[in-house]
Amino acid sequence: KMNSIIVLAVAVLLMIGLDLFINRTKWGVAMRAVAQDRETASLMSINVSKVIALTFFIGSALGGGTGVLFAQQYGTIDPYIGFILGLKAFTAAVLGGIGNVRGAMFGGLFIGVLEMFSAANLGIITGGNFGGEYKDVVAFVILITILIFKPEGLFGRAVKEKV
Repeated sequence: KMNSIIVLAVAVLLMIGLDLFINRTKWGVAMRAVAQDRETASLMSINVSKVIALTFFIGSALGGGTGVLFAQQYGTIDPYIGFILGLKAFTAAVLGGIGNVRGAMFGGLFIGVLEMFSAANLGIITGGNFGGEYKDVVAFVILITILIFKPEGLFGRAVKEKV
């Protein structure tokens, strides 16, 4: 289906654009500095308020773009559609490692592929007891598993507090 290819291409371009912005521009460096230590970033003459506003703008724009892509793919718009997508985005961020943008991107792709696999094969695997309608459960099983066994995520680093 041509529609699926367009949605996939736009999603990949958005991910590459975000990664390039965060890792290759002054604003991206400022965003990472503010995320790491707001006070020190402020002392280094970074306008923390502007960086936070820009971060919210970018996040909102990407969320809106995701909504458009979702509506394009599934042909429906619902005021509550963002709820399940937000939970899955949180799951992707936890899977990749909170604060690791590339890890979150990997987590999103991994969850998407796993959900599509489970939607297609869950009935076969379980002998017909569960069908494709349970594909959303897969994301949350992943979330629970990651939080139990590796709470810092696959690409995150464990934080050690010095006393």
